[in-house]
Amino acid sequence: MENLLMKKWITDIVQGRTFDATRQAKLDIARIGQATGYQVANIFRYNDVGESDEAVTSRIDGITAAVSPGDFIVYQYPSLNSGRFEMSFVDQMHRRRVKMVCLIHDSETLRNQKMPTWIDEIGFFNKCDVLIVHNRRMAEQLKKDGVTTPMVCQYLLDYLDDNHDDDRYYTKPEEFKRGVVLAGNILKSRYLADWSLKTPITVFGVTDDELDKKLAANPQVDFRGQLWRWDLIQEMPRTFGLAWDSDTPSYRYNDYTHYNHPHKVSMYLSHGLPVIVWRQAAVADIIVQNHLGIAIDSLDELDDVVQNISDDELADMIDHVNEFGKLIRDGWFTRQALQAAEQMLVSPGLTIPTDLRIDQDHPFSTKD
Repeated sequence: MENLLMKKWITDIVQGRTFDATRQAKLDIARIGQATGYQVANIFRYNDVGESDEAVTSRIDGITAAVSPGDFIVYQYPSLNSGRFEMSFVDQMHRRRVKMVCLIHDSETLRNQKMPTWIDEIGFFNKCDVLIVHNRRMAEQLKKDGVTTPMVCQYLLDYLDDNHDDDRYYTKPEEFKRGVVLAGNILKSRYLADWSLKTPITVFGVTDDELDKKLAANPQVDFRGQLWRWDLIQEMPRTFGLAWDSDTPSYRYNDYTHYNHPHKVSMYLSHGLPVIVWRQAAVADIIVQNHLGIAIDSLDELDDVVQNISDDELADMIDHVNEFGKLIRDGWFTRQALQAAEQMLVSPGLTIPTDLRIDQDHPFSTKD
């Protein structure tokens, strides 16, 4: 009876406005959850240094005061608070007989190729009841790293649009320019400072002073600085969206794309832009199999593929992107992941047929 009366909760992370996807992706997921019957539990980012364990527990009890035994909560990880907070949250939920689904935005274990020191991340994942991971490749690697918790895949992040103004986000072949645009945290793409390809590139995003000067001085780069989300959407040219990260001294972002689904890919697709991705990236199979863009092994191939794709191929690709973008703007990927996680919690022994589609070419199949 307890399960029949359960309420569904999802966390949202409250913080200051940022130019990157840190806040936006979690807010979109919370809004999608809310639209499908979830209630939102807000978690504020804060510094708990000097705070006692009892105070952390009291804070969590305040956040989840309305959550009852038998409910379940989808926890957006990381909350960007301390490892102690993350661990205390799952422990407190279980003490109160609340099931916890962890929706993973980022895994430090995979991003940095070593176990993080601020949290026992694998231990945290194993405390949860279900994990929502990016894709099968991420699931398999986490299993190799010691994760035993059941997992379901999200496949792509969604990118909501308030107006559902589909015409505004459709690209017409005659509008399309054979170039590339990159928008996001440019600190992960420092190679842009030395961009010397013939293909023109437009760049938006967060930089530091040194990179800002180099981009501004490079005649091959049209650097337009930082824009807020809705301003950015209006300014992005109709061209290929580039999703290509490089490593930094702190993180191996390039290797991380073996496992994650970059938020910028969803941004491009949701607004009518076919994408160019690394062939080894986890997202490459969905992109190629669904005619949403091009996968390449090296940026050295970029000039050739951009200039030599035929007009007919390009028109077909744009048509697929225009249709696919509706799913992302409508929250489809998050909804199906939440439903799969809920089924695993409520009826873990239930066998769901995998041949729900009659045709053989499933649009979201992957090879990983």
